Amino acid sequence: MYKIVKRILDIVLCSFALIVLSPVYLFAAVGIKMSSPGPVLYKSDRVGKNKKPFHFYKFRSMHETTKNKHMCVADPDRLFPFGKFIRKAKIDELPQLLNIIKGDMSIVGPRPMTLASKMYDGEFSEIRKVKPGLTSPASLYDYIVGDTYTDNDAYKREVYPIKQRLELYYVRNMSLSYDIELVLRTMGLVIGMVIGKKKFKKMPECSKINMSIE
Repeated sequence: MYKIVKRILDIVLCSFALIVLSPVYLFAAVGIKMSSPGPVLYKSDRVGKNKKPFHFYKFRSMHETTKNKHMCVADPDRLFPFGKFIRKAKIDELPQLLNIIKGDMSIVGPRPMTLASKMYDGEFSEIRKVKPGLTSPASLYDYIVGDTYTDNDAYKREVYPIKQRLELYYVRNMSLSYDIELVLRTMGLVIGMVIGKKKFKKMPECSKINMSIE
């Protein structure tokens, strides 16, 4: 029943959001075109539920010359000014509403990885059995902590293990109430970041996986 209700909510809420947020889509598209030469959308092949590949969409926030440079950290040199803004406000993620309506993703779920990623291999393979999502405990952690990193190797060494365990925690504790909580926390976090808030409360999941957010 949970999966059925979740799918219905995905379709209804995302369809409504596409209509309500249409001015934001237009704003992003015009801003990108005026700020940097190249396409409005960034398309990438990602791995979905049960390793099924799909086309993943975002508003482009980086210069075309860096599109093939694989980095995990937030490198300011890769971003054009307007792109930096839409990343901070998470506007760049809005095209994924189309992925959700198509059934490739869900509003809440582990973040989709690239085809070459090993992040969900081995003891974390259970994560691949769940439809990827727009937000998750790991994406919140990445927004708070991961975006502060400037060294790619340090990010992989220190942030990746925590993100893996947070995604696995979500998969093992999925529920409608937890999904609603994560959506509300995501909205609060994005608003806080946009208005300049610097300090955020420790994520409760981190204590449950025996890792600190600090």
